[in-house]
Amino acid sequence: MNNRVFSHRRRTRGVIAAAIAVALVLAACGGGSGTKTGDVVVPGGSGSASAYTGAPPSGDPINVMTIASVNYTGPNYANILTTAKLYESWINAHGGVAHRPLKVTTCDEQGDPNKIAACGRQAVANKSVAVIGSFTFNGASIVPELAASNISWFGICCAASAIELTSPIVQQIGSGGTIAAFAVKAVQDGCKHISLVVLDAGAATQFGITIVKNALKSMNASDRLKSTVLIPLTAQDYSAQVAQATDGTDCIMASIGEANFPPFLSAFASSGGTQRLYGPQGNLDGKVVKPFAEATEGAVIIGAYSDLSLPVWNDYRAAISQYKAPSDQDYNSLGGLGTWAAYVAFQQIVEGMTGPLTAATFLATAQKATVKMNGMSADVDFTKPFTGLGAPFANDYNRTATFDIVHNGKLTPFKDGAFYDMTNAMLGQPLAPADLPPGGQ
Repeated sequence: MNNRVFSHRRRTRGVIAAAIAVALVLAACGGGSGTKTGDVVVPGGSGSASAYTGAPPSGDPINVMTIASVNYTGPNYANILTTAKLYESWINAHGGVAHRPLKVTTCDEQGDPNKIAACGRQAVANKSVAVIGSFTFNGASIVPELAASNISWFGICCAASAIELTSPIVQQIGSGGTIAAFAVKAVQDGCKHISLVVLDAGAATQFGITIVKNALKSMNASDRLKSTVLIPLTAQDYSAQVAQATDGTDCIMASIGEANFPPFLSAFASSGGTQRLYGPQGNLDGKVVKPFAEATEGAVIIGAYSDLSLPVWNDYRAAISQYKAPSDQDYNSLGGLGTWAAYVAFQQIVEGMTGPLTAATFLATAQKATVKMNGMSADVDFTKPFTGLGAPFANDYNRTATFDIVHNGKLTPFKDGAFYDMTNAMLGQPLAPADLPPGGQ
């Protein structure tokens, strides 16, 4: 093949990969939008809901960093930075990581590629062992900064740029299979005439539609997609889109952001719609469903992490309560759950290491690790890159989904937070019986 042609195709696949990533995670961390100010540092303290009587941590601190946008006019994720500091306070009150104190530095990148690059340089200067549980749309500006110093971009919930899906310093815990799970669960629930509602984001949207169609094909249900409704990114009134989505349908899969759901649900409720709704974790969340309890009754939320109410999150809930985390942030979300899970996985890897702990030794160990998430997410094997969609998606290690069901304006875990593998659904291939979530509530 002509080298110039190959180079062009490789660049094109990279652009498509970036678009795909944005389609899968657009505004999906449940942080809200608009400028948000305030201190995200959680007060320290001793003890927790579970008594700890062991020795306090000692020795040199383990330096790490977490990055997200907070003071930004676009999507902000204060819950990510808050959760990182919660974990620091909680783990240091419970013996530390490998008996050493954990020192978490948070960095607000403000949605600015220059600022996130500066965050990366700060991580290097601080001799951070890893950058943990972060989220950004500016991955192309942070990953090279970290790669130059062998610092892991560890435990992210969701890649939003092409380099995050290919770089060997990235260990993603969150799942790329959730968008396929919309269709699988809807079919299992008996939906016969489905409308897919998505934000109109160009190539990213088109790929998301393709994955949904693949998943329907895997279920021998391609004919059940009655309509695809595009919502302009700047839309204010969703009445026309709701009318289209409710025309002759029994279920609506809405892959839209947290800020989009209130106007959508307002129009949906006004229309008298009775369709069962499906939405993504961190977007169709507790804050959204509470004022629309009737319209969202029975709605299905598709996630990469299990519900915060489950026992596996006892420590996280205790930390939220004990350290008086800000009540206006959503912790039962990709941002909150994903960051806590990333720190748990980080601790697991560090405490299994021997020899010196540096950025380079942690990265080398993480690249060979399988993290046991105990039901926070599916277990993740970082030695097994994903090959089903080609090299541009290698870091999509986890392709499982779990579900919540909305009852009386509250989220309830489906089947105790069980996870279902959506790999075949993403590829349009038949699913094994174990990968099929049961229908119903």
